[in-house]
Amino acid sequence: MEKTRKITSILTLAMAFCFGLASLTQAEETAKSLKWVEHKPNPRFAIYDPGTPIEKADDLVLDTKTGLIWARNANPAGKMLKWGDAITYCQNLTLGNLKGWRLPTKEELSSLVDPSQTVPALPSGHPFINVNVTYWSSTEIGTESAWIVHIGSSGLVEEGIKLMGEFVLPVVGR
Repeated sequence: MEKTRKITSILTLAMAFCFGLASLTQAEETAKSLKWVEHKPNPRFAIYDPGTPIEKADDLVLDTKTGLIWARNANPAGKMLKWGDAITYCQNLTLGNLKGWRLPTKEELSSLVDPSQTVPALPSGHPFINVNVTYWSSTEIGTESAWIVHIGSSGLVEEGIKLMGEFVLPVVGR
């Protein structure tokens, strides 16, 4: 009985991994077919507008330096979320006709940080809107905490308690 339960758990995890990989591949392929427009204030970034030119909150941002695609609205949930809720929020998000969103790793979030900038600690001329102070990463530190990045202030990376609320900046790619 115990052996059957372990095998079932392993198969369930394997299927979830394959589904996640298929979703990621599908999202990356869809993203390649989108019409990206250079963001003139900072050519590191390109913008995809899904057909609502006045509404920037549904736009996507391509970071040409990393190849990652970010939500332009740096607060798409409209509120702080606990870490587990942030994971679920990203998994269920459809933005710019893309699915397969996830929480970024601490390294991915930190790749946006420009140490010469503060409030926010993003590259000059960045395209993001609704930037807040702290953002969850998917990188865990044990069972009760995960790394957060202070994008809206200093770029500092520190430990965050999973039961506390932080903001979410979803990403697709890699």
